[in-house]
Amino acid sequence: MLLAGDLGGTKTLLAFYPLKGPARPQKLKQYPTRQFRSPTALIKTYLAETGARPKRVSLAVAGPVLRGRVDMVNVGWRFSASALARALAVDEVLLLNDLEALAYAVPHLDKKYLYPLKPGRRDPQGNVAVLAAGTGLGRSFLIKRHLSSPVPVATEGGHVDFAPWDELTWELYQFLARRFGHVSVERVVSGPGLENIYEFLCQREGVTPRFSSAKEIGPAGLSGEDPLARKALEIFIYAYGKEAGNWALSCLATGGVMLGGGIAPKLLPLIAERPFQEGFLAKGRFKDFLARIPVFLIKHPYPVLYGAALFGRSYPYSG
Repeated sequence: MLLAGDLGGTKTLLAFYPLKGPARPQKLKQYPTRQFRSPTALIKTYLAETGARPKRVSLAVAGPVLRGRVDMVNVGWRFSASALARALAVDEVLLLNDLEALAYAVPHLDKKYLYPLKPGRRDPQGNVAVLAAGTGLGRSFLIKRHLSSPVPVATEGGHVDFAPWDELTWELYQFLARRFGHVSVERVVSGPGLENIYEFLCQREGVTPRFSSAKEIGPAGLSGEDPLARKALEIFIYAYGKEAGNWALSCLATGGVMLGGGIAPKLLPLIAERPFQEGFLAKGRFKDFLARIPVFLIKHPYPVLYGAALFGRSYPYSG
């Protein structure tokens, strides 16, 4: 059996998968990532609770994986695959970026898990852009053209510079620059980013924020209960659309754009409306090019975990 995991900045999913046959999870469990001092402690807790012993572990992690080592910036964990394998007493630990794992999953997702956000025509041989806003903003893509099978490519594109597009977002940029110094896209297009936008709007209007978390801001904005929460959502969704369009151009994603992460499904009533598409298409001379590219929302319950399992099942066994 293979132990697969999705180690995110907020939550971690772990499950066993068979090495052959249908890739269906067994003993699936979820844990709050930050309640554990290390991935070793978290995984040992899971193994103790399930009473199972894997030979191989395949983990999708929220951070760059370089030469078998990862730095999970949003959690404060740094570890290597080899050290984790020794600590867990398993034959092998495989590490890959979480958005790389999501890209692995995309070609294998049933159509019922792909909700169309924007119409277009998918080139079956075209590259696919993958974007996911959650605790942070992740990006990856699939290279398909002239290859026998798609190749997922990991990036750290969420940390590129945020570019304001009008006077209000220029003020937002200045607000964030005073706080963080460098203002990355992730400071705006993520759960914490939504909180930043809302706090900025409240400060600008001279009012005390009613909400402190994205979990509160989202529902209040969707219902219209709070005008500033609604405005924060509109800015967030337009920015999300702009970044999806930026990424589609960067990857030449004629095979489509896939949105993952935990935020988009919760905001579906608003994301399916005009602000996202307007942001996506706001590319001047390349508006018509982007108009042909479809955008889908991934509605699979655990696509990153699924991708980690597919990677672990296909990776050549070295033991």
